[in-house]
Amino acid sequence: MKNYACLISLGLLLTACATVDPAADPLVVRVEQTQIAARQAFDMVLHLDDANRPFWRTNAPQFHLFCEWLRTPQPYSVGLVPRAVAIQLNVDDLKQAYKWSRTAGNSNALFSAWSVLNAAIIQTSAWSNIITTPVHP
Repeated sequence: MKNYACLISLGLLLTACATVDPAADPLVVRVEQTQIAARQAFDMVLHLDDANRPFWRTNAPQFHLFCEWLRTPQPYSVGLVPRAVAIQLNVDDLKQAYKWSRTAGNSNALFSAWSVLNAAIIQTSAWSNIITTPVHP
């Protein structure tokens, strides 16, 4: 399990250290970096929980509840999608709108959506650290 935390950390490091076009919009760059990290982080914790839901439900119920929160269906234009997907799709839609118009209203909406995604990643990272850290007697 420790390998998952290492993979997420490596992914975040590589994403953060990637060469950025000097003319790139800083908000778009940060959003795109966060989107990459989100896919990796959400996939990792959901895969771990999926691998043995009864174990996590019994031995780490708050972690399991968090994973269920990420899975909770949310309305989106194509129908119901898991919350983890809906958050990412919302950010992507607002990023595209911002790229086309670059208005203050769109930047505020994009920043707000990015903040929600970032908070979910922070919580996901905290859980991945907790559940992948070996316990020594």
